[in-house]
Amino acid sequence: MDNKLKQYGRNLALAGTVAALALGTGACSSGGAGAAFSAGVALSEPNQVRDALPSSISLPSGWRLAPGANPPKAIEQAEASSTCRKKLSSSCSGLQLGGTVRYEQASNTDNDIRFTMLTFDTPENAGPAFEAMVGSLEKSDSNAHRISLKTGAEQSQGFERPAESDDSSHPVVASAMAMRVGTVVVLIELDEDERDHKTLQQFTALQVERIRRVQQGKNPDA
Repeated sequence: MDNKLKQYGRNLALAGTVAALALGTGACSSGGAGAAFSAGVALSEPNQVRDALPSSISLPSGWRLAPGANPPKAIEQAEASSTCRKKLSSSCSGLQLGGTVRYEQASNTDNDIRFTMLTFDTPENAGPAFEAMVGSLEKSDSNAHRISLKTGAEQSQGFERPAESDDSSHPVVASAMAMRVGTVVVLIELDEDERDHKTLQQFTALQVERIRRVQQGKNPDA
Protein backbone atom coordinates (compact mmCIF):
# COMPACT_ATOMS: atom_id res chain seq x y z
CA MET A 1 0.00 0.00 0.00
CA ASP A 2 1.31 3.42 -0.96
CA ASN A 3 2.39 5.65 1.93
CA LYS A 4 -0.13 8.20 0.68
CA LEU A 5 -2.86 5.85 1.82
CA LYS A 6 -1.72 6.28 5.40
CA GLN A 7 -2.84 9.91 5.11
CA TYR A 8 -6.37 8.80 4.37
CA GLY A 9 -7.51 8.76 7.97
CA ARG A 10 -6.39 9.86 11.40
CA ASN A 11 -7.88 13.36 11.23
CA LEU A 12 -9.44 12.76 14.65
CA ALA A 13 -6.53 10.92 16.21
CA LEU A 14 -6.10 12.16 19.76
CA ALA A 15 -2.46 11.13 19.95
CA GLY A 16 0.45 11.28 17.50
CA THR A 17 0.70 13.27 14.28
CA VAL A 18 -2.46 14.15 12.36
CA ALA A 19 -2.82 14.01 8.59
CA ALA A 20 -5.67 15.48 6.56
CA LEU A 21 -8.58 13.08 6.10
CA ALA A 22 -9.97 12.73 2.60
CA LEU A 23 -13.56 11.57 2.98
CA GLY A 24 -17.00 12.89 2.25
CA THR A 25 -20.58 11.94 3.05
CA GLY A 26 -23.59 12.73 5.20
CA ALA A 27 -25.04 11.24 8.37
CA CYS A 28 -27.68 8.63 8.93
CA SER A 29 -29.29 7.10 11.98
CA SER A 30 -29.96 3.52 12.95
CA GLY A 31 -31.81 2.26 15.97
CA GLY A 32 -29.67 -0.06 18.04
CA ALA A 33 -31.16 -2.99 19.89
CA GLY A 34 -30.81 -2.55 23.60
CA ALA A 35 -30.08 1.15 23.23
CA ALA A 36 -32.37 2.20 26.07
CA PHE A 37 -30.38 0.63 28.87
CA SER A 38 -27.16 2.32 27.86
CA ALA A 39 -28.37 5.68 26.60
CA GLY A 40 -27.57 7.67 29.74
CA VAL A 41 -24.44 5.84 30.93
CA ALA A 42 -21.35 8.05 30.72
CA LEU A 43 -17.88 6.56 30.49
CA SER A 44 -16.05 9.02 32.72
CA GLU A 45 -13.18 6.89 34.04
CA PRO A 46 -9.97 6.14 32.08
CA ASN A 47 -10.29 2.41 32.72
CA GLN A 48 -13.78 2.45 31.18
CA VAL A 49 -12.40 4.02 28.00
CA ARG A 50 -9.54 1.53 27.82
CA ASP A 51 -11.96 -1.36 28.36
CA ALA A 52 -14.39 -0.07 25.74
CA LEU A 53 -11.72 0.10 23.04
CA PRO A 54 -10.92 -3.24 21.37
CA SER A 55 -8.28 -5.20 23.28
CA SER A 56 -5.59 -7.39 21.76
CA ILE A 57 -7.33 -10.54 22.97
CA SER A 58 -10.64 -9.49 21.41
CA LEU A 59 -9.27 -9.04 17.88
CA PRO A 60 -10.28 -11.24 14.97
CA SER A 61 -7.69 -13.83 13.98
CA GLY A 62 -4.74 -12.37 12.09
CA TRP A 63 -4.79 -8.93 13.72
CA ARG A 64 -2.35 -7.59 16.32
CA LEU A 65 -1.19 -4.44 18.05
CA ALA A 66 0.92 -2.49 15.57
CA PRO A 67 4.63 -2.39 16.49
CA GLY A 68 5.34 0.85 18.31
CA ALA A 69 1.65 1.47 18.92
CA ASN A 70 0.30 1.89 22.43
CA PRO A 71 -2.28 -0.48 23.96
CA PRO A 72 -5.75 1.08 24.32
CA LYS A 73 -5.08 4.53 25.72
CA ALA A 74 -7.35 6.99 27.52
CA ILE A 75 -6.84 10.69 26.78
CA GLU A 76 -7.51 13.16 29.58
CA GLN A 77 -10.40 15.58 29.31
CA ALA A 78 -8.39 18.75 28.65
CA GLU A 79 -6.42 17.30 25.74
CA ALA A 80 -9.39 15.44 24.28
CA SER A 81 -11.62 18.51 24.49
CA SER A 82 -9.02 20.75 22.84
CA THR A 83 -8.50 18.30 19.98
CA CYS A 84 -12.25 17.74 19.60
CA ARG A 85 -12.97 21.45 19.28
CA LYS A 86 -10.12 21.97 16.84
CA LYS A 87 -10.82 19.01 14.58
CA LEU A 88 -14.61 19.11 14.65
CA SER A 89 -15.15 22.87 14.88
CA SER A 90 -17.64 22.06 17.61
CA SER A 91 -18.07 23.12 21.22
CA CYS A 92 -17.78 19.45 22.26
CA SER A 93 -19.84 20.27 25.33
CA GLY A 94 -19.91 17.61 28.02
CA LEU A 95 -16.86 15.77 26.71
CA GLN A 96 -15.42 13.50 29.40
CA LEU A 97 -12.46 11.62 27.91
CA GLY A 98 -10.91 10.48 24.68
CA GLY A 99 -9.27 7.23 23.68
CA THR A 100 -7.31 5.69 20.86
CA VAL A 101 -5.70 2.46 19.68
CA ARG A 102 -4.28 1.10 16.42
CA TYR A 103 -3.94 -2.46 15.18
CA GLU A 104 -2.54 -4.06 12.03
CA GLN A 105 -3.04 -7.20 10.00
CA ALA A 106 -0.12 -9.55 10.66
CA SER A 107 -0.08 -10.97 7.11
CA ASN A 108 -0.21 -7.52 5.48
CA THR A 109 1.05 -4.75 7.72
CA ASP A 110 -0.08 -2.11 5.22
CA ASN A 111 -3.62 -2.91 6.38
CA ASP A 112 -4.24 -1.20 9.67
CA ILE A 113 -7.26 -0.07 11.65
CA ARG A 114 -7.54 2.90 14.01
CA PHE A 115 -10.11 3.63 16.69
CA THR A 116 -10.74 7.09 18.12
CA MET A 117 -13.25 7.40 20.97
CA LEU A 118 -14.89 10.44 22.58
CA THR A 119 -17.09 10.02 25.65
CA PHE A 120 -19.72 12.52 26.78
CA ASP A 121 -21.85 13.12 29.85
CA THR A 122 -25.18 12.72 28.03
CA PRO A 123 -26.47 11.41 24.69
CA GLU A 124 -27.73 14.94 24.01
CA ASN A 125 -24.14 16.22 24.03
CA ALA A 126 -22.78 13.21 22.15
CA GLY A 127 -25.24 13.69 19.28
CA PRO A 128 -23.92 17.07 18.06
CA ALA A 129 -20.35 15.76 18.26
CA PHE A 130 -21.31 12.83 16.03
CA GLU A 131 -22.94 15.19 13.55
CA ALA A 132 -19.87 17.45 13.64
CA MET A 133 -17.64 14.43 13.02
CA VAL A 134 -19.63 13.46 9.95
CA GLY A 135 -19.64 17.08 8.80
CA SER A 136 -15.86 17.30 9.04
CA LEU A 137 -15.54 14.16 6.95
CA GLU A 138 -18.14 15.39 4.50
CA LYS A 139 -16.14 18.49 3.59
CA SER A 140 -12.84 16.75 2.97
CA ASP A 141 -13.08 14.93 -0.35
CA SER A 142 -15.61 14.87 -3.16
CA ASN A 143 -14.27 11.50 -4.38
CA ALA A 144 -15.56 9.66 -1.34
CA HIS A 145 -19.02 8.16 -1.08
CA ARG A 146 -21.18 6.74 1.65
CA ILE A 147 -21.67 3.07 2.36
CA SER A 148 -24.38 1.33 4.36
CA LEU A 149 -23.49 -1.16 7.06
CA LYS A 150 -25.61 -2.36 9.96
CA THR A 151 -23.95 -1.24 13.18
CA GLY A 152 -26.43 -1.52 16.07
CA ALA A 153 -25.48 2.04 17.06
CA GLU A 154 -28.01 4.81 17.63
CA GLN A 155 -26.36 6.84 14.87
CA SER A 156 -23.84 5.75 12.28
CA GLN A 157 -22.42 6.65 8.90
CA GLY A 158 -19.98 4.69 6.80
CA PHE A 159 -17.59 6.01 4.15
CA GLU A 160 -15.48 4.64 1.31
CA ARG A 161 -12.79 6.25 -0.77
CA PRO A 162 -10.68 4.79 -3.59
CA ALA A 163 -7.08 5.35 -2.59
CA GLU A 164 -4.08 5.86 -4.82
CA SER A 165 -2.20 2.70 -5.73
CA ASP A 166 0.72 1.85 -7.98
CA ASP A 167 -1.10 -1.33 -9.02
CA SER A 168 -4.12 -0.32 -11.11
CA SER A 169 -5.19 -3.95 -11.44
CA HIS A 170 -5.64 -4.19 -7.67
CA PRO A 171 -7.12 -0.88 -6.52
CA VAL A 172 -7.04 -0.19 -2.81
CA VAL A 173 -10.00 1.05 -0.79
CA ALA A 174 -9.91 2.98 2.46
CA SER A 175 -13.02 3.12 4.62
CA ALA A 176 -14.33 4.55 7.86
CA MET A 177 -17.30 4.35 10.18
CA ALA A 178 -18.51 7.11 12.51
CA MET A 179 -20.91 5.99 15.24
CA ARG A 180 -22.71 7.14 18.36
CA VAL A 181 -23.46 4.49 20.96
CA GLY A 182 -25.36 6.22 23.74
CA THR A 183 -22.93 8.76 25.22
CA VAL A 184 -19.95 7.51 23.19
CA VAL A 185 -18.85 8.73 19.77
CA VAL A 186 -16.28 6.63 17.93
CA LEU A 187 -14.50 6.78 14.59
CA ILE A 188 -13.09 3.60 13.01
CA GLU A 189 -10.67 4.09 10.12
CA LEU A 190 -9.48 1.16 8.03
CA ASP A 191 -6.93 0.81 5.25
CA GLU A 192 -8.03 -2.29 3.40
CA ASP A 193 -7.97 -4.07 0.06
CA GLU A 194 -11.46 -5.54 0.01
CA ARG A 195 -14.72 -4.38 -1.54
CA ASP A 196 -17.28 -6.15 0.63
CA HIS A 197 -16.26 -4.31 3.84
CA LYS A 198 -16.31 -7.56 5.75
CA THR A 199 -13.44 -6.40 7.97
CA LEU A 200 -15.01 -3.03 8.72
CA GLN A 201 -18.31 -4.75 9.54
CA GLN A 202 -16.54 -7.17 11.86
CA PHE A 203 -14.72 -4.46 13.78
CA THR A 204 -17.81 -2.26 13.91
CA ALA A 205 -19.79 -5.02 15.60
CA LEU A 206 -16.90 -5.66 18.00
CA GLN A 207 -16.66 -2.00 18.95
CA VAL A 208 -20.39 -1.51 19.56
CA GLU A 209 -20.56 -4.67 21.68
CA ARG A 210 -17.63 -3.60 23.84
CA ILE A 211 -19.07 -0.14 24.45
CA ARG A 212 -22.44 -1.58 25.43
CA ARG A 213 -20.87 -4.10 27.82
CA VAL A 214 -18.86 -1.38 29.57
CA GLN A 215 -22.01 0.76 29.78
CA GLN A 216 -23.64 -2.20 31.54
CA GLY A 217 -20.78 -2.37 34.01
CA LYS A 218 -19.46 -5.64 32.53
CA ASN A 219 -15.94 -6.70 31.57
CA PRO A 220 -15.99 -6.90 27.75
CA ASP A 221 -13.20 -9.49 27.79
CA ALA A 222 -14.89 -11.79 30.27
